[in-house]
Amino acid sequence: MKTQECSGQKSSVARAGAPLAGAALLLVLVPLGCHAGDPAAPGSAGSGGSPGSGGSVPGGSGGSPPIGSDAGSPPSGSDAGQSATTGRYIPLSVGASWAWNGFDTLSGQSGVTDSKVEAVETLTGAKAGISAFRVRSKTLTGSTVNWQQDTGTAVVRHREQFLDATGAITSDHVFMPTKLRLDESPAHTALNASWTETYTDMAMFATPITVTWKVEAVNEMVTVPAGTFSCLRVHSVQTGGAAYDSTFWFARNIGKVKESGTEERQLTRYNIP
Repeated sequence: MKTQECSGQKSSVARAGAPLAGAALLLVLVPLGCHAGDPAAPGSAGSGGSPGSGGSVPGGSGGSPPIGSDAGSPPSGSDAGQSATTGRYIPLSVGASWAWNGFDTLSGQSGVTDSKVEAVETLTGAKAGISAFRVRSKTLTGSTVNWQQDTGTAVVRHREQFLDATGAITSDHVFMPTKLRLDESPAHTALNASWTETYTDMAMFATPITVTWKVEAVNEMVTVPAGTFSCLRVHSVQTGGAAYDSTFWFARNIGKVKESGTEERQLTRYNIP
């Protein structure tokens, strides 16, 4: 495993409502006891992570397993990922972790946020048979736990819980069919590509939510505390639910390098197994 904790290195690579209304909508999971995720404060665009090992939950077989082997070559050395043209923009694997300096432009609150992929779990209930990475994140106001699936060409969220500073769950969201974290297909990573996503947050009375996406730049050089990376820049605007207008920078084999909008983040360190 290669661990990347760098400062000034040069590399050339890149919401929430009330609790679920009914038991039938509640997604049941059996934890496997590993680690997870990418932080996302209520009202801001989500981020993500990925697990490595963990197996399936007893009684929850079926469904396509997460694609962890397509996460691209792991960073190596102080120039890891330089000029990378292959590999995933969100490399999910158990044990992967990221940390960012965060700032909330509305509240003025700042601090360190982080995410770690804790495990692979097979979901039950409304999402029965789907294998997903459990990602746990520290936010500026508490934490989140969410379940993300790598479909091979995209990373999507199936469920997300928000927790307060004491660890108590404040809201629980199941997304139907899914909530996109990033579409990595060739058509949606090309310059000026744009598309619209619609999903339902079952914790928000099944209100349809629309998100528009646009690729604003490819191979854009971005310098953050963790180094300098060649990034894909995508702009995402959500209407309905917890509306947001955010821009994200992703680097191949690294993950989310930078975020701007309601919440601002800059990558400070990462570890991709």
